[in-house]
Amino acid sequence: MNRVLVVGALAATLAACSPRAEEPILSEFFNASRLRDRTALQKFATTSFDPSARGIITGFTITGVVTRQAGRRVRKEVSISAPVKLPSGEMVQTNLVVTLEQDVPGSGAAVRWIVTAVRDAAAGPSPPPP
Repeated sequence: MNRVLVVGALAATLAACSPRAEEPILSEFFNASRLRDRTALQKFATTSFDPSARGIITGFTITGVVTRQAGRRVRKEVSISAPVKLPSGEMVQTNLVVTLEQDVPGSGAAVRWIVTAVRDAAAGPSPPPP
């Protein structure tokens, strides 16, 4: 019995430590934005996080994910908390919401997520998908 509890506790701990599914695309997005790499961004984003206007994000914590579906369109609103190095050099802690939309490819192709918007969390929810 004790062995089952230990294995269950270990499995729960490992699951809690694993990265969220949204983390890799957000990391890639903020890295490409920081480098102003529009070629890389066009593969998985329709927007950027302009370092000269908004600052640089090199790390973040996902604080929540809300998934919405309208017909075949799926949208995720990913809330993050991140230290941002502003163009002035000042560091500030910021809460943002990054919108990911599912790219619906032709038959047989893999489904992928595209970053379509980044807004301040205080700006309120974005409109539902068309």
